[in-house]
Amino acid sequence: NKSHSTCYAYVAYQTAYLKAHYPAEYMAAVLNNAGSIEKITFFMEECKRMGLKVLGPDINEPLKGFAVNAKGEIRFGLGGLKGVGEAAIESVIAERKINGIYKDVFDFIKRVNQRTVNKKSIESLANSGAFDCFPEHHRAQYFFAHSNDNVTGIERIIRFGNTFQASKEQTSNTLFGDMVLPAIAAPLLPKCSEWTLTEKLDRE
Repeated sequence: NKSHSTCYAYVAYQTAYLKAHYPAEYMAAVLNNAGSIEKITFFMEECKRMGLKVLGPDINEPLKGFAVNAKGEIRFGLGGLKGVGEAAIESVIAERKINGIYKDVFDFIKRVNQRTVNKKSIESLANSGAFDCFPEHHRAQYFFAHSNDNVTGIERIIRFGNTFQASKEQTSNTLFGDMVLPAIAAPLLPKCSEWTLTEKLDRE
């Protein structure tokens, strides 16, 4: 009927206005409501056609869903990563909001709750490129292990985090809770060749 037609026309006008004047914000909202990976892929292609950058996840920038950063670029949300888990995402974002950005992957593992941010979550974050903001390490280093000990970079990071947090808890439980936490050296990640672009895309 006429009222429905008027309503549809008004919604269509609003949609066109938002898409024209706030394209990044509009497309971020569309991506957040896309649902299936096929639809997300379709709308990401639409972003490309519109000249909008859709960047991969970044442990220091995104929220749970797609969001527009300070540069007007759309950042892939952590919630879209398979294998991370909702509790892990909320924990990572909450800690970052309270205590600021993560300085490096070792600062990250020292601060997060490892009961929610487990090995599988960290592997998914590394595979997605969420740690690429830490240029001192490349993705392959997180998964590479020397034959002499067969310990991957991620396993070294987790062990370091466990040791740090156990030491912190032990210190806080002493009679002198203001004791200085003993220095714990961060491990060296094994050196290896970087992944090719094809390898990166396969793992993403």
